[in-house]
Amino acid sequence: MGNWDSYQREERPRLTPGDYRVEIVSVEEKESKKGNPMLVIGVRPNGSDIIIYHYIVKNEYFNRNMTDFFDSFNIDDGDFALPTWIGAVGAARLKEDDQGYLKVHYFINKDRAEKLTPWEGKLPERQELTKISELEDDGDLPWN
Repeated sequence: MGNWDSYQREERPRLTPGDYRVEIVSVEEKESKKGNPMLVIGVRPNGSDIIIYHYIVKNEYFNRNMTDFFDSFNIDDGDFALPTWIGAVGAARLKEDDQGYLKVHYFINKDRAEKLTPWEGKLPERQELTKISELEDDGDLPWN
């Protein structure tokens, strides 16, 4: 008997290209290869454990791409408080790239997203920011 006797074949469930409800799981500001500011947004399709990274670069298509993004995830226009995007639910058309990996082709507006199957499982909640001015003063600090 060895450590590996309990092995049983188990294949990872594979998503096919199509329209999916997606949740934002991460957002980072980075720099593109050409030196432009860009947002790297990690989305997780409903019912899967994969994360697909989508890139929105500050270029001539930035405003159009951000408008589609804001509309899909019901985020207020111009709201760049990135941590509050985590947990937002929208929809996306996924397609395979040349290597067979799924990528976000485009984000689907909420009117078209209503026709998709409802979110399965517990609906994610968007993060909120708490401003320090909103916190109560708890008196003296213990190390003073």
